[in-house]
Parts: sequence; C-alpha cells; structure tokens
Amino acid sequence: MKKETEKEFTEKRVKELRENIDLSDVPEITDMTGFHLKNYKPVKKAISFRIELDNLDWLKRKGEKGYQKRINEVLRWAREHGCPLA
Repeated sequence: MKKETEKEFTEKRVKELRENIDLSDVPEITDMTGFHLKNYKPVKKAISFRIELDNLDWLKRKGEKGYQKRINEVLRWAREHGCPLA
C-alpha cells in the first residue's frame, strides 16, 4: 500500500485542506445582479411560438444566424430591467 504524502490529493487530504482555509479577508458576495460566469451555459429548452414578421426581420437584420440568441438577449434585458408584462 502506498504511503499517503502531503502532495497527494486524497479525500482525507482535501477535507483537511478545506478545513484550514481562512476566508476571513474575502468579502461575501450577496448581490448576484448581472453576474454571469464566463463559461456558464444555461439550460435551454426548445419551444415553438408565433412571432410577428416585422419583429423577426428586426432580429434577423444582422443575418439569419444568431437571431435566437438575440431573442434570448432581448428577453433577459427586459426581465432584468423590470419591463412590465401587458
């Protein structure tokens, strides 16, 4: 059996390391508004809905690719800025 050294990250060693971490100088994050992780990929669901052609043309004006992403961006902006629903 191999002798456990300090450089090996066994479950026991990781637990010890976590217990000895001093976080007293790290401020707690309480406001997550506008917080996006760089590599975060949100869960998505395929849906079908009807959209008026003028709105679709506006979203596709930069080219057909990416218009669904732009729909998501518009919806996210509206939600984050308190846009009222009629």
